[in-house]
Amino acid sequence: MKLDPPLLPRPSSSRDLPTLRPILPAPPRWNTPEFYFYYVVFSALLPMMLKCAWDFSSETHPNYKQYVHRLSSGWLFGRKLDNSDAQYRGFRNNVHILIPVSLLHTLLSHLLSPLTPPQNIAKVRTTFSLAFSILFLSVIHGASVLKILIIAGMNYAIVKGCKGHWIGPALVWIWNLGIMFTSAAWGGFPYRGLSESLAWLDAYNGLGFRWWNTFNFTSLRMISFAMDYYWQCSKPPKQVNAVQSHINTCNICSATHNIRCERARVIIDLPSQDYNLLNFFSYLLYVPLYLAGPIITFNDFIWQNHHPPKSITPRSTLIYGLRWIGVYLLMECMLHGFHIVAIKDAHAWGGFTPFQMSMVGYFNLKVIWLKLLIIWRFFRLWVGFDLMLVLAGFLCLTKVFSSMQAMADRIETTENMTRCMSDNYSAIDFWKNWHRSFNRWLVRYVYIPLGGSKYYIFNIFPTFTFVAIWHDIELKLLTWGWLVAIFILPEFLLRREFGKEKWKTRLGQNLRHVTAMAAVVNIFLMMTANLVGFAVGIDGIREMAGQIFRPSGVLFLIVTCVALFSGVQVMFEWREMEKRREWKVEK
Repeated sequence: MKLDPPLLPRPSSSRDLPTLRPILPAPPRWNTPEFYFYYVVFSALLPMMLKCAWDFSSETHPNYKQYVHRLSSGWLFGRKLDNSDAQYRGFRNNVHILIPVSLLHTLLSHLLSPLTPPQNIAKVRTTFSLAFSILFLSVIHGASVLKILIIAGMNYAIVKGCKGHWIGPALVWIWNLGIMFTSAAWGGFPYRGLSESLAWLDAYNGLGFRWWNTFNFTSLRMISFAMDYYWQCSKPPKQVNAVQSHINTCNICSATHNIRCERARVIIDLPSQDYNLLNFFSYLLYVPLYLAGPIITFNDFIWQNHHPPKSITPRSTLIYGLRWIGVYLLMECMLHGFHIVAIKDAHAWGGFTPFQMSMVGYFNLKVIWLKLLIIWRFFRLWVGFDLMLVLAGFLCLTKVFSSMQAMADRIETTENMTRCMSDNYSAIDFWKNWHRSFNRWLVRYVYIPLGGSKYYIFNIFPTFTFVAIWHDIELKLLTWGWLVAIFILPEFLLRREFGKEKWKTRLGQNLRHVTAMAAVVNIFLMMTANLVGFAVGIDGIREMAGQIFRPSGVLFLIVTCVALFSGVQVMFEWREMEKRREWKVEK
């Protein structure tokens, strides 16, 4: 008997997460006595925070000898460098290689353009990208590139073999989760473990980059291809109507056939012939996005390969590049001035006051935020912008290079981290803005297929369980995922209730202060979850809490709550200012 359950739900609406009802922007509060008080709080506490972290990172501090062996030679302020974060160290120590590779990749793309007939540009672009990707992966992974190709080939065979049947996506999910578990447990499937006759291949490991450390990104792309192909084959009439409705109502998509907004590029199916082996491997192994993202769907990637976006210009490239250099140098200053990671790893906080302990936690999160921002924006700069046009501008050769724009690697990807870490008071919005491209992937391929907002309370736990496993198979990350899910639920319920008009009528201006107090609690919860998952772990957060939540820390907690309350009020007003700007534009 053939089992044929209903089609897996596919995204058709952008309104899947609960949001507060939009209101007209309120008059500015920047020049009110209330905000003058907040300015005083900021002016007093921010210098104290920086000085605190600077002092306990100095060689004159008694705990310095406990972690000095983790530091490296520095070049700023006469201090050593804290390069002990493994992830950022891998990027920082190899950025001098990645920059020439990115320039070479873009240059070769441009040089192929004059030699290619216009009708063949997309295919040549795809073929070149795949060839360059395989060469690059062979250099960094060595003979292990064969394992990636075999695993991906099996994934492609499953998708094509099942075509539009629901079993296809199910098998792809099982296959990818299985590879994530087993590759980590067995150290990437060494050839010796497969056959003694292949043991000699283990000696060819390239630059030593472990392929299974980046497989989590590869698996997202394989699942994206499988799900997009499944929906292309199934074509539910309801979804076809939703897509057509979007095209008719979107100002960008309705203007011309060759220009689509980001949402349209994701939800609109490609022609069936575009779901082929060449496009699959080109998308899967695309060098600029292979190591760390940002994450882009198969539909979006292939569409942009045929229709490069017009929004990327030499001026935007130059500004983005200069901003990246700025945050990179800021990170250098932080790693020299604040030895936070080394202190955290060595647990060198004996004798710290509650304020000092809180600064260890806070600046640890700052380092995590800044390192990911630097890594993600570097690869977004590589993939999304025409670097050679910037160089051409400097050389006054823009006219020569303008004919090469068609082959420029101008793929527009979602910007991760659209807000500063310290400019977040909502757990829901924090997650949406932190790893934004991954969040959108989750919404399309996990959250909505599980039922979306209709079953929000139930599907949030499997969603964040997958997020935790995707990051790494560790207890602390599973704990982080479940903590985030638990902490989001109260906010979800409160937003749903207090977003109603009756509360705005009853509480009036007091609603802002009540919301700010709830946001202070939210910030404490978010910091706890992220410290558990990405910094000190379960035991570390217990030790830090024991140092902070003690009788001598009561005054500190009161001052911290006042400071966070002041910060949240400024965040509220900043968002009101953004609304006023949007309102003026629309008007």
